[in-house]
Amino acid sequence: MKGLRLNGTWKPREGYVPTKREEEDQRALCAKNIWYEPRLEVVEAEMPEPEDDEVLMEVGACGICGSDTCFVDTDEEGYLDYVGHTRLPVIFGHEFAGKVVRTGKDVTRFREGDLVTAETMNWCGKCMPCRKGMFNQCENLEEIGFSLDGGFGQYLTAKEKYCLDINKFRDIYGSEEKALEAGALIEPTAVAYNGMFVRAGGFLPGSYVAVFGAGPIGLSAVQLAKAAGAAKVIVLEYSKPRLKLAAEAGATDVCDLGAIAGDGSSPAEVMRELTEGRGIHMAVECTAFCNKNIPQIQQALAVGGKVVQIGHHAGRTEILGQYFQKSGASLYGSNGSSGHGIWENVIRLVASGQIDPSRMIERCFTLDEAIEGLREAKTGSGGKYLITPNR
Repeated sequence: MKGLRLNGTWKPREGYVPTKREEEDQRALCAKNIWYEPRLEVVEAEMPEPEDDEVLMEVGACGICGSDTCFVDTDEEGYLDYVGHTRLPVIFGHEFAGKVVRTGKDVTRFREGDLVTAETMNWCGKCMPCRKGMFNQCENLEEIGFSLDGGFGQYLTAKEKYCLDINKFRDIYGSEEKALEAGALIEPTAVAYNGMFVRAGGFLPGSYVAVFGAGPIGLSAVQLAKAAGAAKVIVLEYSKPRLKLAAEAGATDVCDLGAIAGDGSSPAEVMRELTEGRGIHMAVECTAFCNKNIPQIQQALAVGGKVVQIGHHAGRTEILGQYFQKSGASLYGSNGSSGHGIWENVIRLVASGQIDPSRMIERCFTLDEAIEGLREAKTGSGGKYLITPNR
């Protein structure tokens, strides 16, 4: 089978001491500390064989995530410019859906022909974070598309316990092809759901919600906020095409950050004005620039407001405690999407027609066009880009 493989040289950065787990099987808990001169290529790989508790699926579609675009270039010292967990070589891609073509002998919930998606984060269930219900913080975490081969290949294996049935999508979207494209978007929607409703505990219907960034996770947050009864969903973003997508997703107010700066105003002022001085009840930060956005958000929080940090930024962010103390506000860090029935709930929302992640699809690329797709997605100017490995 063919797949888009990421490889690199194990070369810990000067001054960095790898952890015991990193040394044991040459993985990186923070990729940019270890992987030197990363290389991307479409390769002929061995066909994966399902273990007794696994399904083998033919991948129908796999989304290009912002984290995947980090694999295209290096930092100034030649290291992989990504702060997450990786084990190389790996066929990456973690937002996928496919058709079951074979099952291991112990698999009971799926059979050949079923349409499925699967949780990216494979938690152990044994470590203390898992036993506390913090599955995304698992100490023995494996991740499909980062440490296990993922969806930018024609086939992949996934353990039954992480797989979810999306057969209903056939009827909703009218074809298997479209059903699998929508299925590939369950993961980014689940990431937004985890931050908003599991980590931060949600908001009351009638609340004011602000979303920074109208990429796929931000657009998912918009649809989820509307479905949960937000009175206003305010989106702040630089890209005009993405602002248009946000409006189509249900945002009540779309705000061009470039225009705000040009007018001599600030995002904090705009949020206060749009909420008639009440402030934001939940702010969802979905960009790589929380260092710019959090200082604005903290000035526009409602009493008891919540800030959900989903976007990743490696640098420091200035937070003034007095804003949070005076308003009784809270900041929630969120990573991943596993556990708590999140994926099943997102699938139900799609099946019921309350949200439609397929609206954000911009373009599909074949596997041979995958690197072009990654570079186009990296521009951050459009909606969701997918790779369809078997077309």
